[in-house]
Amino acid sequence: MIRATFVLLSALLLTRALQANFSLPHVLSDGMVLQRDKPVSIWGKGEEGVEIKAWFNGQDGKTKVKDGHWSITFAPYEAGGPYDLTIQSPKKTRIIQDVLIGEVWIAGGQSNMQWNLSGSTHKEQALSMRENKRMRVFKQTRNSSASPEFDTLEAQWMSSTSENRKHWSAVAYWFATDLQKRLGVPVGLLINCGGATRAQHWTPMETFRKTKGFLFSLDKALTAKRTFESRRIRYEQELSAFLSKKKNGLKTGPAPAYYGLVHCGYYNAMIHPIRKFSSRGVIWYQGEGNAHTTWEAIEYRTFFPLMIASWRDAFGDPNLPFLFVQLPRMSQSNPRDLPALRESQLHTNQTVAHTAMAVTIDIGKEVGLHPQLKKPIGLRLAKLARGQIYGEKVPIAGPRFKEFSVEKAELTIRFDHLPSGLKTGDGNLPTEFTLCGPDKKFHPALAKIVEDTIVLSSKGVTEPVAARYCWRNECFPNLISKNGLPVEPFRTDTFDLPERNP
Repeated sequence: MIRATFVLLSALLLTRALQANFSLPHVLSDGMVLQRDKPVSIWGKGEEGVEIKAWFNGQDGKTKVKDGHWSITFAPYEAGGPYDLTIQSPKKTRIIQDVLIGEVWIAGGQSNMQWNLSGSTHKEQALSMRENKRMRVFKQTRNSSASPEFDTLEAQWMSSTSENRKHWSAVAYWFATDLQKRLGVPVGLLINCGGATRAQHWTPMETFRKTKGFLFSLDKALTAKRTFESRRIRYEQELSAFLSKKKNGLKTGPAPAYYGLVHCGYYNAMIHPIRKFSSRGVIWYQGEGNAHTTWEAIEYRTFFPLMIASWRDAFGDPNLPFLFVQLPRMSQSNPRDLPALRESQLHTNQTVAHTAMAVTIDIGKEVGLHPQLKKPIGLRLAKLARGQIYGEKVPIAGPRFKEFSVEKAELTIRFDHLPSGLKTGDGNLPTEFTLCGPDKKFHPALAKIVEDTIVLSSKGVTEPVAARYCWRNECFPNLISKNGLPVEPFRTDTFDLPERNP
């Protein structure tokens, strides 16, 4: 009965929208920030054949509704505003007010990108800042769908007030704050996050359909689409039962992997609706959901690039920058295989153009799944953007393993991205190195900085054949470049990795 009522109400609302001649998605609304120096698209639904006109900042355009949809594109603008955007049909006029033009970034990922400022380490500093009307956020409600959607769940653009920013992504906030400070233009963020999600959940079905060797993923996507509604109903029943019993002290609710955690679901509901909205690039913090087993972590080097390619195709920009966070430390007792996942992230950075990776293995002392220290991660992403996208001369890449050699019982490691040399942050010998011999058993290694190299030895290894650095979940490295950037985790071997299961 509830379902039937919902369908009837949806039909009535759609009829009214068409009677009004046209409708717009939520992302095109008061207070929005548009990307400078790129074409500006506006779009919507409407009554077939109706003429739609638009006026914005000295430009005008017109089109007719075809197959229920319409779109108008304006030539690029310089940064500025506020302006008004007027859209008109014979029966309706819509004025979108207070529009700014500046830099727009999409912030996506799992719960660590979703993590709010109010729960982060530097919340007092962030929440005490005055209102900033030139920094704005379009924060979507977590949502999933069986099919690509025209619009997001109800959401609105909001400026950076103390009350608003409580609920913003902490990483995205510090990223935008630093960017605006350096660039001096308005900054807009489109935040699209979902805890526990995998890269596959953010990838459209068409990607799995057209990619050879992904019949299994396509089957999972088709199954998800077919069973989506029944999963939703079951989840809502479980949630209702939990809420009714919560008063009696029941603390365990429905599984976090709720009905929406399916292939393509988050792409359909949160990315597809905004694909025509121009942006400078994407910041991404995700991977924990793809690291439950070693095999999944290794697969990520395939699924993550596929997701990136699908977004670039959806947004119509084959060079759309992807700046992403290499996962930080986590408790050693956690069953996830983070070393293998970090290696997959490194592989993506090395093989996919227009990507950059923020190494965070050195940040903080927390080892939980959700470290609250988000500010330095946001600032590292901002530094990547400033150096790689905006042309600022700042160091953006720490030392990266290049090659090694063996002489007697010592193994010497050489690095790329080393303009300033090596040091340790605490003045002690480098930590988190291991060595193995022909038996492939790794032992703690004594590490010494010799000029721009690391020389390793170990009492347990007389014939070294391979080395690893930060190859465990919970590691506390101290090796950095002299300009302060951490050495990337690595291994010199290509051994098969032992499976780690939950």
